[in-house]
Amino acid sequence: MGVIPKSLKTLTLELQRLPGIGSKSARRIAYFLFSLPEERLSFLGDSLKGLKHSVTMCSFCRILADTNPCDICGDVTREVSSICIVADHMDVYAIERTAGYKGMYYVLGGLLSPIKGHGPEDIAVEGLLKRVHQLKKIQRQGVKLELIFALSPTTEGQTTALYLKEEIMNEFGDDVLLSRVAVGISVGTDIDYVDTYTLQESLKGRSSL
Repeated sequence: MGVIPKSLKTLTLELQRLPGIGSKSARRIAYFLFSLPEERLSFLGDSLKGLKHSVTMCSFCRILADTNPCDICGDVTREVSSICIVADHMDVYAIERTAGYKGMYYVLGGLLSPIKGHGPEDIAVEGLLKRVHQLKKIQRQGVKLELIFALSPTTEGQTTALYLKEEIMNEFGDDVLLSRVAVGISVGTDIDYVDTYTLQESLKGRSSL
């Protein structure tokens, strides 16, 4: 006879499929869920069942939202002179928490990675070009639309940025501005502990005092 009941074992195996959840964490979560009152479990189950029906993808920026267009694209107070290009929905939430950016977004849905088999067809390039065309039409006279690459400073992120840069330049030439978020040393970090790549990029992106 098994030590763990079949239902708990099945739930544990399913929880292990979630990112960042190992076998021990999955087992703890499964036992915690079992300890909850039935009404809370029912609420959790209903929330999971309704997830696919209640959440939609914005047709303009591809952010997961309650409505289409999303609250950002539908906000008339947001700046339309820039698009922040990110790989994942979570990147949008991270940038929004800073309250330092008031422009538009576009979610690619991933990064190019030949090793993982992720090619150009796996990121929403056509949608990005379409969005750029839309926003270019409503720019003020003499103002160029800026595309800000906020992609991870990894090989996949750099490869994706270079590919997108080529596609955008072929489509729009010099009619748009291209930039990327700075890569540098974290506040409070001792320079002696910074890796070589980050230090090189920090020196390239240095600013005046």
